[in-house]
Amino acid sequence: MPQTPELSGRLTQEEYEKGIIELYRGVPPMPTPDQERALRRGELELSIDYRLGRNFPPDRRAALWEVQQRIEKRRLRLALGHLWRRFFSMLLQRDAGAMAAFAADEYSKVLSEPELRRFLDLNEGEQPALPAGVDHFRR
Repeated sequence: MPQTPELSGRLTQEEYEKGIIELYRGVPPMPTPDQERALRRGELELSIDYRLGRNFPPDRRAALWEVQQRIEKRRLRLALGHLWRRFFSMLLQRDAGAMAAFAADEYSKVLSEPELRRFLDLNEGEQPALPAGVDHFRR
């Protein structure tokens, strides 16, 4: 596990929110795949700057981008699987919980435990999970 760098220069919440707004300014309603990928990368960079600091090392930023790409591929497979199992919401909820655990495991390959908690906004001892009461997968 890489050593945790001194986290300084973190964006304020206001700076983060302004950055997100600026990122989406001028994006067409139906972005191209390249535009969509640039948005995801921009969101990740802003999240890192906000939660881990602007001085977070470039090589570890790149590693987090690779992790995010693996997560995105798995998310797409989950979405396709949902078409086949939409009437089996219990299975989908279980899969979504497994997705949260998978994401945390993947990010933990790059981040230290304190960094992971900050990045995923988890309290000490809290496990990654869907927020309580969220029922996005039922339709």
